[in-house]
Amino acid sequence: MSGSRAKKERQSKRERPDFLASADYTLRAANAVLAVDLGEVPVTRVSQFAVGWLRAAFEQSRIIATLTASGLGHAAAPNRRAFWELTIRMLWLGDMPPSDRATAADTMLDVERTNEAKTDKYMRENGLPSNIDVAEMEAFILNVSEDKLIKKEAQFVTPAVKGTGTNLWTVYRLWREDSTWTHATGFLAGRYAPTNDDDTMGAGEPPNIDPNLEAHRYAAMVLTATVGDILKAEGAASELAGAPMVAYFEAN
Repeated sequence: MSGSRAKKERQSKRERPDFLASADYTLRAANAVLAVDLGEVPVTRVSQFAVGWLRAAFEQSRIIATLTASGLGHAAAPNRRAFWELTIRMLWLGDMPPSDRATAADTMLDVERTNEAKTDKYMRENGLPSNIDVAEMEAFILNVSEDKLIKKEAQFVTPAVKGTGTNLWTVYRLWREDSTWTHATGFLAGRYAPTNDDDTMGAGEPPNIDPNLEAHRYAAMVLTATVGDILKAEGAASELAGAPMVAYFEAN
């Protein structure tokens, strides 16, 4: 490569916007984590939660990176919100004593089972078809916690954040902000259809609260580290448990 060509390539990299470089890395890292073979992880309720949430989070990460690279980061609020919530839930599970995790997972499943039964009832009462097998769900034996705090934390995000020793308030703030731009709110309508100074209808877009994916990268690092701790406690070999975190960092 000639000296002038190499110089141009270095200059091009320097001039490249930060959000594009961050999006590229985020996509590479997400693909690397999702490619990790976790088939040999011992199957327990807790390990299924951990691996399932990990994969769900990095699927969202791929979408967020793709939208960001396309200049559509402002439209990724639903995906960011899902990613923040998955991060919160993983850290909530990882922060509690290993002996309590299976019960917490079962308590979450019980909440979801109750909600599904309510959905089935609503649909049938309103003459709508329902494919929900309530009997099958009810036959599933769960070890549900009797602790009122655990029940609340399993059902709602805010109590889970309050009950977690790890400082989750930054991620929680991001989750709440992106909730505003995820739902059909008046604020969302106002951002997309603002009023101009001459009282005509304008055009706009909601804010991108993490434009360069800095918070996303930090959350992803903590997420993979927490998964490793959870899987190790569930009997996975150290190398296997730490594979997602290694894959994440080696993607750089």
